[in-house]
Amino acid sequence: MNHCVIVMVAVSFFTIGASAQAPHGMVYVQSNVGHVSGNNSILGFKRDAAGHLAPVGEFPTGGTGVHPLFINPGNLPGTLGPFDSDQELIFNWDATRLFTVNSGSDTIAVFDVQTDGQLVPVKGSPFPSGGTNPVSVGLAGGDILVVVNKDYDVRRPGFVASRRKPNYTALRLNPNGKLIPVPHSTIVAGEGGGTGPGNTTPTQALVSPNGKLIFDADTFGTSIHSLTVGPNGRLARAASHGTPASELAPIPPFADLLPNPAGRPFVLGLAAHPREPVFYAGFLLEGRAGVYSYNGAGEFQFVRSVETGLGICWLTSNASGNRVYTSNTLVNSISVLDTSNPLNPVKLQDFMLAGPPAASTQLALDVRGEYLYVISQQAILGMPPDSNALHVLQIAPNGTIAAQTDRVVIPVSPSLPQGVIAR
Repeated sequence: MNHCVIVMVAVSFFTIGASAQAPHGMVYVQSNVGHVSGNNSILGFKRDAAGHLAPVGEFPTGGTGVHPLFINPGNLPGTLGPFDSDQELIFNWDATRLFTVNSGSDTIAVFDVQTDGQLVPVKGSPFPSGGTNPVSVGLAGGDILVVVNKDYDVRRPGFVASRRKPNYTALRLNPNGKLIPVPHSTIVAGEGGGTGPGNTTPTQALVSPNGKLIFDADTFGTSIHSLTVGPNGRLARAASHGTPASELAPIPPFADLLPNPAGRPFVLGLAAHPREPVFYAGFLLEGRAGVYSYNGAGEFQFVRSVETGLGICWLTSNASGNRVYTSNTLVNSISVLDTSNPLNPVKLQDFMLAGPPAASTQLALDVRGEYLYVISQQAILGMPPDSNALHVLQIAPNGTIAAQTDRVVIPVSPSLPQGVIAR
Protein backbone atom coordinates (compact mmCIF):
# COMPACT_ATOMS: atom_id res chain seq x y z
CA MET A 1 0.00 0.00 0.00
CA ASN A 2 2.67 2.44 -1.01
CA HIS A 3 1.94 6.03 -1.09
CA CYS A 4 0.51 7.14 -0.42
CA VAL A 5 4.24 25.77 -8.64
CA ILE A 6 3.16 27.82 -9.45
CA VAL A 7 6.17 29.97 -10.31
CA MET A 8 5.28 33.01 -12.38
CA VAL A 9 8.22 35.21 -13.32
CA ALA A 10 8.48 38.03 -15.78
CA VAL A 11 11.92 37.14 -17.05
CA SER A 12 12.12 34.65 -19.90
CA PHE A 13 15.88 34.89 -20.42
CA PHE A 14 16.42 31.40 -19.13
CA THR A 15 14.26 29.81 -21.79
CA ILE A 16 16.32 31.13 -24.69
CA GLY A 17 17.03 28.34 -27.13
CA ALA A 18 13.85 26.42 -26.32
CA SER A 19 10.94 26.17 -28.71
CA ALA A 20 7.51 27.73 -28.24
CA GLN A 21 5.47 26.33 -25.38
CA ALA A 22 3.66 23.01 -25.47
CA PRO A 23 0.24 23.17 -27.11
CA HIS A 24 -2.90 23.09 -24.96
CA GLY A 25 -4.17 19.59 -24.33
CA MET A 26 -0.72 18.01 -23.87
CA VAL A 27 -0.13 15.65 -20.94
CA TYR A 28 3.15 14.07 -19.83
CA VAL A 29 3.64 11.12 -17.46
CA GLN A 30 6.86 9.60 -16.18
CA SER A 31 6.93 5.84 -16.84
CA ASN A 32 9.31 5.46 -13.86
CA VAL A 33 10.64 2.15 -15.20
CA GLY A 34 12.99 0.81 -12.55
CA HIS A 35 13.03 -2.90 -13.25
CA VAL A 36 15.15 -2.37 -16.40
CA SER A 37 18.19 -0.14 -15.94
CA GLY A 38 18.24 2.96 -18.15
CA ASN A 39 14.64 2.55 -19.38
CA ASN A 40 12.94 5.45 -17.61
CA SER A 41 11.00 7.71 -19.97
CA ILE A 42 8.40 10.42 -20.40
CA LEU A 43 5.17 9.43 -22.12
CA GLY A 44 3.40 12.19 -24.04
CA PHE A 45 -0.33 12.35 -24.85
CA LYS A 46 -2.52 14.78 -26.75
CA ARG A 47 -6.08 15.39 -25.53
CA ASP A 48 -8.89 16.08 -27.99
CA ALA A 49 -12.01 18.21 -27.44
CA ALA A 50 -13.94 15.22 -26.09
CA GLY A 51 -11.36 14.52 -23.38
CA HIS A 52 -9.78 11.49 -25.06
CA LEU A 53 -6.02 10.92 -25.17
CA ALA A 54 -3.79 9.86 -28.05
CA PRO A 55 -0.07 9.06 -27.61
CA VAL A 56 2.45 11.41 -29.22
CA GLY A 57 5.63 9.61 -28.21
CA GLU A 58 7.89 8.08 -25.60
CA PHE A 59 11.00 10.08 -24.71
CA PRO A 60 13.90 8.35 -22.89
CA THR A 61 15.28 10.20 -19.89
CA GLY A 62 18.66 8.51 -19.99
CA GLY A 63 18.21 7.03 -16.54
CA THR A 64 16.36 4.62 -14.25
CA GLY A 65 13.19 4.95 -12.18
CA VAL A 66 12.53 3.78 -8.63
CA HIS A 67 13.40 0.11 -8.23
CA PRO A 68 10.12 -1.85 -7.82
CA LEU A 69 9.10 -3.50 -4.55
CA PHE A 70 7.61 -6.88 -3.81
CA ILE A 71 4.38 -5.37 -2.58
CA ASN A 72 2.76 -6.99 0.44
CA PRO A 73 -0.43 -5.40 1.80
CA GLY A 74 0.34 -6.68 5.30
CA ASN A 75 3.72 -4.91 5.42
CA LEU A 76 2.70 -1.26 5.44
CA PRO A 77 5.97 0.07 6.97
CA GLY A 78 7.95 -1.70 4.25
CA THR A 79 5.87 -0.58 1.29
CA LEU A 80 5.28 3.03 2.25
CA GLY A 81 8.16 5.33 1.38
CA PRO A 82 9.86 4.63 -1.96
CA PHE A 83 6.98 5.92 -4.12
CA ASP A 84 5.81 8.69 -1.79
CA SER A 85 6.76 11.90 -3.59
CA ASP A 86 5.39 14.63 -5.83
CA GLN A 87 6.66 16.90 -8.61
CA GLU A 88 8.64 14.14 -10.29
CA LEU A 89 8.34 16.18 -13.46
CA ILE A 90 7.62 19.87 -13.94
CA PHE A 91 7.57 22.55 -16.65
CA ASN A 92 9.39 25.84 -16.45
CA TRP A 93 7.08 28.86 -16.14
CA ASP A 94 6.10 29.02 -19.83
CA ALA A 95 6.26 25.27 -20.56
CA THR A 96 9.19 25.50 -22.96
CA ARG A 97 11.27 23.13 -20.84
CA LEU A 98 10.50 19.97 -18.93
CA PHE A 99 12.49 18.63 -15.97
CA THR A 100 12.20 15.14 -14.51
CA VAL A 101 13.94 12.92 -11.97
CA ASN A 102 15.71 9.64 -12.59
CA SER A 103 15.11 8.40 -9.06
CA GLY A 104 16.99 5.14 -9.48
CA SER A 105 20.13 6.59 -11.09
CA ASP A 106 20.57 9.97 -9.34
CA THR A 107 20.15 12.35 -12.28
CA ILE A 108 17.81 15.04 -13.61
CA ALA A 109 16.75 14.97 -17.26
CA VAL A 110 16.00 18.24 -19.08
CA PHE A 111 14.02 18.50 -22.32
CA ASP A 112 13.11 21.28 -24.71
CA VAL A 113 9.38 21.15 -25.50
CA GLN A 114 8.58 21.49 -29.20
CA THR A 115 5.50 23.20 -30.65
CA ASP A 116 4.01 19.80 -31.53
CA GLY A 117 4.56 18.45 -28.00
CA GLN A 118 7.64 16.38 -28.83
CA LEU A 119 10.48 16.44 -26.29
CA VAL A 120 14.14 16.92 -27.23
CA PRO A 121 16.82 16.42 -24.55
CA VAL A 122 19.11 19.39 -24.01
CA LYS A 123 22.82 18.89 -24.56
CA GLY A 124 24.41 17.01 -21.65
CA SER A 125 21.14 15.68 -20.19
CA PRO A 126 20.75 13.96 -17.77
CA PHE A 127 22.67 15.89 -15.09
CA PRO A 128 23.77 14.80 -11.58
CA SER A 129 21.08 15.46 -8.99
CA GLY A 130 23.47 16.39 -6.20
CA GLY A 131 22.52 13.41 -4.07
CA THR A 132 20.97 9.96 -4.02
CA ASN A 133 17.45 9.06 -5.20
CA PRO A 134 16.04 12.40 -6.46
CA VAL A 135 12.25 12.33 -6.15
CA SER A 136 11.03 15.90 -6.59
CA VAL A 137 12.03 19.13 -8.34
CA GLY A 138 10.78 22.71 -8.10
CA LEU A 139 11.78 25.78 -10.09
CA ALA A 140 12.41 28.90 -8.02
CA GLY A 141 12.92 32.33 -9.55
CA GLY A 142 13.13 30.99 -13.10
CA ASP A 143 16.68 29.67 -12.98
CA ILE A 144 17.13 27.72 -9.71
CA LEU A 145 16.04 24.09 -9.72
CA VAL A 146 15.57 22.78 -6.18
CA VAL A 147 15.97 19.00 -5.85
CA VAL A 148 14.83 16.67 -3.07
CA ASN A 149 17.18 13.69 -2.88
CA LYS A 150 15.31 11.21 -0.71
CA ASP A 151 17.82 8.32 -0.47
CA TYR A 152 14.99 5.82 0.01
CA ASP A 153 15.25 3.59 -3.07
CA VAL A 154 15.15 0.52 -0.85
CA ARG A 155 15.26 -2.12 -3.60
CA ARG A 156 18.31 -0.62 -5.31
CA PRO A 157 21.32 -2.93 -5.24
CA GLY A 158 23.67 -1.74 -2.51
CA PHE A 159 21.07 0.22 -0.53
CA VAL A 160 21.96 0.35 3.18
CA ALA A 161 19.38 2.02 5.40
CA SER A 162 21.88 3.02 8.09
CA ARG A 163 23.88 5.02 5.52
CA ARG A 164 20.97 7.12 4.27
CA LYS A 165 21.77 10.79 3.73
CA PRO A 166 18.78 12.58 2.16
CA ASN A 167 19.24 16.21 1.19
CA TYR A 168 17.88 19.33 -0.44
CA THR A 169 20.08 20.98 -3.03
CA ALA A 170 19.96 23.67 -5.71
CA LEU A 171 21.09 23.57 -9.34
CA ARG A 172 21.36 26.64 -11.55
CA LEU A 173 19.74 26.46 -14.99
CA ASN A 174 21.78 28.16 -17.71
CA PRO A 175 20.22 29.52 -20.94
CA ASN A 176 20.96 26.28 -22.82
CA GLY A 177 19.24 24.09 -20.23
CA LYS A 178 22.36 22.83 -18.48
CA LEU A 179 22.11 22.27 -14.72
CA ILE A 180 25.06 23.49 -12.62
CA PRO A 181 25.39 22.92 -8.84
CA VAL A 182 24.99 26.06 -6.74
CA PRO A 183 27.99 26.17 -4.34
CA HIS A 184 27.22 25.65 -0.64
CA SER A 185 23.52 25.07 -1.33
CA THR A 186 23.12 21.47 -0.12
CA ILE A 187 21.27 20.92 3.16
CA VAL A 188 21.36 17.45 4.70
CA ALA A 189 17.83 16.44 5.70
CA GLY A 190 18.91 13.56 7.92
CA GLU A 191 21.65 10.98 8.34
CA GLY A 192 21.68 7.30 9.21
CA GLY A 193 18.83 5.77 11.10
CA GLY A 194 16.88 3.52 8.82
CA THR A 195 13.53 3.18 7.10
CA GLY A 196 9.95 3.49 8.24
CA PRO A 197 8.35 5.71 10.90
CA GLY A 198 10.71 7.86 12.89
CA ASN A 199 13.13 8.38 10.00
CA THR A 200 13.50 11.42 7.77
CA THR A 201 11.80 10.96 4.40
CA PRO A 202 11.63 14.21 2.40
CA THR A 203 9.13 14.09 -0.46
CA GLN A 204 8.51 17.40 -2.22
CA ALA A 205 10.08 20.68 -3.37
CA LEU A 206 6.97 22.87 -3.20
CA VAL A 207 7.86 26.39 -4.35
CA SER A 208 5.91 29.37 -3.00
CA PRO A 209 4.27 31.58 -5.65
CA ASN A 210 6.98 34.25 -5.26
CA GLY A 211 9.74 31.68 -5.77
CA LYS A 212 11.53 32.51 -2.51
CA LEU A 213 10.43 29.65 -0.25
CA ILE A 214 10.44 25.85 -0.43
CA PHE A 215 8.15 23.62 1.63
CA ASP A 216 8.60 19.87 2.13
CA ALA A 217 6.47 17.14 3.71
CA ASP A 218 8.69 14.81 5.76
CA THR A 219 6.35 11.82 5.85
CA PHE A 220 7.92 9.45 8.38
CA GLY A 221 9.46 12.39 10.23
CA THR A 222 5.86 13.61 10.77
CA SER A 223 7.06 17.15 10.07
CA ILE A 224 6.90 19.95 7.55
CA HIS A 225 10.05 21.92 6.75
CA SER A 226 10.61 25.23 4.98
CA LEU A 227 13.70 26.62 3.26
CA THR A 228 14.56 30.00 1.83
CA VAL A 229 16.10 30.49 -1.61
CA GLY A 230 18.68 33.28 -1.58
CA PRO A 231 19.40 35.70 -4.45
CA ASN A 232 22.51 33.62 -5.22
CA GLY A 233 20.44 30.42 -5.31
CA ARG A 234 21.65 29.08 -1.98
CA LEU A 235 19.21 27.25 0.24
CA ALA A 236 18.90 27.94 3.96
CA ARG A 237 16.77 26.36 6.65
CA ALA A 238 13.79 28.51 7.68
CA ALA A 239 11.39 26.56 9.93
CA SER A 240 10.42 23.03 10.92
CA HIS A 241 7.31 21.90 12.78
CA GLY A 242 5.83 18.55 13.62
CA THR A 243 2.31 17.90 12.46
CA PRO A 244 -0.28 18.70 15.15
CA ALA A 245 -0.79 15.87 17.62
CA SER A 246 -4.35 17.11 18.10
CA GLU A 247 -5.18 15.86 14.58
CA LEU A 248 -3.94 12.30 15.15
CA ALA A 249 -6.85 9.93 14.61
CA PRO A 250 -5.72 7.07 12.38
CA ILE A 251 -8.48 4.79 11.17
CA PRO A 252 -8.18 1.04 11.96
CA PRO A 253 -6.54 -1.17 10.85
CA PHE A 254 -3.81 1.29 9.88
CA ALA A 255 -3.12 2.26 13.50
CA ASP A 256 -2.05 -1.33 14.11
CA LEU A 257 -0.23 -1.91 10.81
CA LEU A 258 1.88 1.26 10.88
CA PRO A 259 3.58 2.14 14.18
CA ASN A 260 3.74 5.85 14.91
CA PRO A 261 6.31 6.59 17.62
CA ALA A 262 5.98 10.36 17.20
CA GLY A 263 2.25 10.44 17.98
CA ARG A 264 1.61 12.90 15.14
CA PRO A 265 -0.04 12.44 11.73
CA PHE A 266 2.04 11.21 8.81
CA VAL A 267 2.11 13.99 6.22
CA LEU A 268 2.31 13.61 2.46
CA GLY A 269 1.44 16.02 -0.32
CA LEU A 270 1.53 19.82 -0.23
CA ALA A 271 -0.17 22.44 -2.40
CA ALA A 272 0.28 26.21 -2.27
CA HIS A 273 -2.55 28.71 -2.65
CA PRO A 274 -1.66 30.80 -5.74
CA ARG A 275 -2.57 34.19 -4.24
CA GLU A 276 -2.52 33.96 -0.45
CA PRO A 277 0.26 32.88 1.98
CA VAL A 278 -1.47 29.56 2.62
CA PHE A 279 -0.61 25.96 1.88
CA TYR A 280 -2.42 22.67 2.33
CA ALA A 281 -1.01 19.34 3.56
CA GLY A 282 -2.32 15.79 3.46
CA PHE A 283 -2.63 13.98 6.81
CA LEU A 284 -2.38 10.51 5.37
CA LEU A 285 -4.18 8.09 7.69
CA GLU A 286 -6.54 10.66 9.16
CA GLY A 287 -8.07 11.45 5.77
CA ARG A 288 -7.79 15.19 6.37
CA ALA A 289 -6.16 18.18 4.72
CA GLY A 290 -4.27 20.48 7.04
CA VAL A 291 -4.42 24.22 6.44
CA TYR A 292 -1.32 26.32 7.15
CA SER A 293 -0.51 30.02 6.92
CA TYR A 294 3.04 31.33 6.44
CA ASN A 295 5.03 34.55 6.25
CA GLY A 296 7.75 35.84 3.95
CA ALA A 297 10.52 34.44 6.13
CA GLY A 298 9.18 30.89 5.78
CA GLU A 299 7.71 30.59 9.28
CA PHE A 300 4.37 28.78 9.21
CA GLN A 301 1.59 27.68 11.53
CA PHE A 302 -1.23 25.16 11.53
CA VAL A 303 -4.72 26.67 11.33
CA ARG A 304 -7.20 23.77 11.05
CA SER A 305 -7.95 20.64 9.04
CA VAL A 306 -10.86 19.49 6.89
CA GLU A 307 -12.08 16.00 5.98
CA THR A 308 -11.09 14.70 2.55
CA GLY A 309 -10.71 10.97 1.85
CA LEU A 310 -8.79 8.12 3.47
CA GLY A 311 -5.17 8.02 2.44
CA ILE A 312 -4.96 11.61 1.17
CA CYS A 313 -1.52 11.81 -0.38
CA TRP A 314 -1.40 14.51 -3.05
CA LEU A 315 -3.08 17.87 -3.61
CA THR A 316 -3.25 20.55 -6.26
CA SER A 317 -4.92 23.97 -6.48
CA ASN A 318 -6.54 25.59 -9.48
CA ALA A 319 -5.11 28.86 -10.79
CA SER A 320 -7.72 31.07 -9.14
CA GLY A 321 -7.24 29.41 -5.77
CA ASN A 322 -10.91 28.63 -5.11
CA ARG A 323 -10.65 24.84 -5.57
CA VAL A 324 -8.21 22.23 -4.25
CA TYR A 325 -8.24 18.64 -5.50
CA THR A 326 -6.92 15.82 -3.32
CA SER A 327 -5.87 12.31 -4.36
CA ASN A 328 -7.03 9.77 -1.76
CA THR A 329 -4.77 6.80 -2.38
CA LEU A 330 -6.28 4.23 -0.06
CA VAL A 331 -9.77 4.56 -1.59
CA ASN A 332 -8.77 5.48 -5.18
CA SER A 333 -10.79 8.69 -5.18
CA ILE A 334 -10.51 12.43 -5.70
CA SER A 335 -11.99 14.99 -3.30
CA VAL A 336 -12.83 18.56 -4.26
CA LEU A 337 -12.49 21.33 -1.69
CA ASP A 338 -13.97 24.81 -1.93
CA THR A 339 -11.15 27.14 -0.90
CA SER A 340 -12.90 30.44 -1.67
CA ASN A 341 -12.04 31.17 1.95
CA PRO A 342 -8.43 29.90 1.82
CA LEU A 343 -8.18 29.29 5.58
CA ASN A 344 -11.51 27.51 5.88
CA PRO A 345 -11.96 24.90 3.10
CA VAL A 346 -15.24 23.06 2.63
CA LYS A 347 -15.50 19.65 0.96
CA LEU A 348 -17.77 19.68 -2.10
CA GLN A 349 -17.35 16.25 -3.68
CA ASP A 350 -15.84 12.77 -3.63
CA PHE A 351 -15.28 11.17 -7.03
CA MET A 352 -14.28 7.53 -7.51
CA LEU A 353 -11.89 6.72 -10.36
CA ALA A 354 -13.11 4.23 -12.94
CA GLY A 355 -11.29 1.00 -13.74
CA PRO A 356 -9.98 -1.98 -11.78
CA PRO A 357 -8.84 -1.68 -8.15
CA ALA A 358 -5.95 0.78 -7.97
CA ALA A 359 -4.36 3.48 -5.85
CA SER A 360 -4.74 7.08 -7.01
CA THR A 361 -1.51 9.05 -6.75
CA GLN A 362 -0.21 12.25 -8.37
CA LEU A 363 -2.58 14.67 -10.10
CA ALA A 364 -2.37 17.80 -12.25
CA LEU A 365 -4.71 20.34 -13.84
CA ASP A 366 -4.30 21.65 -17.36
CA VAL A 367 -3.47 25.34 -17.78
CA ARG A 368 -7.12 26.29 -18.30
CA GLY A 369 -8.45 24.26 -15.41
CA GLU A 370 -10.73 22.27 -17.72
CA TYR A 371 -9.31 18.79 -17.09
CA LEU A 372 -7.72 17.03 -14.14
CA TYR A 373 -5.26 14.21 -14.83
CA VAL A 374 -4.64 11.51 -12.22
CA ILE A 375 -2.11 8.67 -12.08
CA SER A 376 -3.19 5.38 -10.51
CA GLN A 377 -0.85 2.57 -9.54
CA GLN A 378 -0.78 -1.18 -9.04
CA ALA A 379 -0.08 -0.52 -5.39
CA ILE A 380 -0.65 -3.85 -3.66
CA LEU A 381 -0.78 -7.57 -4.36
CA GLY A 382 -3.98 -8.57 -6.10
CA MET A 383 -4.26 -5.43 -8.19
CA PRO A 384 -3.91 -6.15 -11.93
CA PRO A 385 -1.06 -4.64 -14.00
CA ASP A 386 -3.52 -2.38 -15.81
CA SER A 387 -4.14 -0.59 -12.51
CA ASN A 388 -1.18 1.50 -13.72
CA ALA A 389 -3.11 4.13 -15.65
CA LEU A 390 -3.68 7.79 -16.50
CA HIS A 391 -7.22 9.06 -15.84
CA VAL A 392 -8.80 12.12 -17.48
CA LEU A 393 -11.46 13.98 -15.46
CA GLN A 394 -13.49 16.84 -16.93
CA ILE A 395 -13.97 19.83 -14.63
CA ALA A 396 -17.38 21.52 -14.53
CA PRO A 397 -17.71 25.33 -14.55
CA ASN A 398 -18.24 25.29 -10.78
CA GLY A 399 -14.94 23.45 -10.25
CA THR A 400 -16.38 20.05 -9.37
CA ILE A 401 -15.63 16.90 -11.41
CA ALA A 402 -18.25 16.40 -14.11
CA ALA A 403 -17.14 13.08 -15.58
CA GLN A 404 -14.24 10.76 -16.34
CA THR A 405 -13.65 10.98 -20.08
CA ASP A 406 -10.75 8.57 -20.57
CA ARG A 407 -8.43 6.08 -18.93
CA VAL A 408 -5.15 5.02 -20.56
CA VAL A 409 -3.18 2.03 -19.27
CA ILE A 410 0.54 2.68 -18.63
CA PRO A 411 2.13 -0.75 -19.34
CA VAL A 412 5.15 -0.63 -17.00
CA SER A 413 4.42 -3.34 -14.40
CA PRO A 414 6.16 -4.31 -12.11
CA SER A 415 7.30 -0.68 -12.10
CA LEU A 416 4.83 2.07 -11.15
CA PRO A 417 4.24 5.27 -13.17
CA GLN A 418 5.04 8.37 -11.20
CA GLY A 419 4.19 12.03 -11.81
CA VAL A 420 2.04 13.96 -14.29
CA ILE A 421 1.95 17.49 -15.73
CA ALA A 422 -0.33 19.06 -18.30
CA ARG A 423 -0.93 22.08 -20.49
